[in-house]
Amino acid sequence: MLYYNFASLKIIATLQLMTNRFSRYCSISLFSACLWTTVPAQAESGITVLASIKPIQLIAEEMLGELADVNLLLPAGSSPHHYSLKPSAISQLHSADLVIWGGEDLEMFLRKPVSQLSQPALALLEPATDSDDEHDEHDEHDEHDEHDEHGHQHQGDPHFWMAPERALEAAAEIRDRLIQLQPDQADVLGVAYQRFESRLQEKDKLLKQQLKPLKDEGFFVFHDAFSGFVEHYQLKQLGYFTVDPGRKPGAKHLSEIRQALEQQKAVCVFVEPQFKAPVVENLIRGLNIDVGRLDPLASTSPTGATGYTDYLQSLADSFSGCLKKN
Repeated sequence: MLYYNFASLKIIATLQLMTNRFSRYCSISLFSACLWTTVPAQAESGITVLASIKPIQLIAEEMLGELADVNLLLPAGSSPHHYSLKPSAISQLHSADLVIWGGEDLEMFLRKPVSQLSQPALALLEPATDSDDEHDEHDEHDEHDEHDEHGHQHQGDPHFWMAPERALEAAAEIRDRLIQLQPDQADVLGVAYQRFESRLQEKDKLLKQQLKPLKDEGFFVFHDAFSGFVEHYQLKQLGYFTVDPGRKPGAKHLSEIRQALEQQKAVCVFVEPQFKAPVVENLIRGLNIDVGRLDPLASTSPTGATGYTDYLQSLADSFSGCLKKN
């Protein structure tokens, strides 16, 4: 009997030891599992940015990468000149940590909605406020002061994304506003900007080489949206059909364009995917002139790590395809 009790006690002790070890193992495993699931959650908890139009989204996303979730307000291809904001988009505006838009000159329909946001929106075509310049105290950004000093002087053409230097200024403004919202991320955002700057400069050099042989080839565009690109790469734009794509060009203006085309001063006429342009088709009827396509809103351009620089490349390819002599 004593032997039996002793054996029973030994078995019970062994089971107790195994139970304690198993419980400790489960606790460690559970802790590890929790830790494993927490890390990705922290990595994914970036700031939410809402860009009004696709070109702004391309600039912001290429610079920020995984530092922010950059969403788009207007459907791709929608013109900011003539757009009515849908009620469903209001919640997008209020749920974003930062709304970035062009400003009243480009997107008048957003004037009232953005004025009602708790967090001020960033208007890339408007002068900076005093608070926007607080970042100048950060030593790590001193080397970019030359960009920031003229970054808000956006007079004239509102299509700032067409000029690489103005896109870089826009990226600096985005960086600075995000530093205000996340001061602890200043260094990381500074590095992201520098990488974007390097990629843009490298792409710019390649595009200058590509477009240099075409600088004497004349062309017309559908509406005056490409001046920044044209001037930066010294292309020969002879004119445009209309300033506002929602307005039909006058008869006198069309007659002048037809005369220039007949005199073979232009080798190409560019249309846009956002607008049907029967006036262009009628004007070039009977003439030996090529028709190209330029997309001022990057409608079909994919977003991602090289979204904006790829968009610039697509514009250069469109110019090359229509202007290059056969």
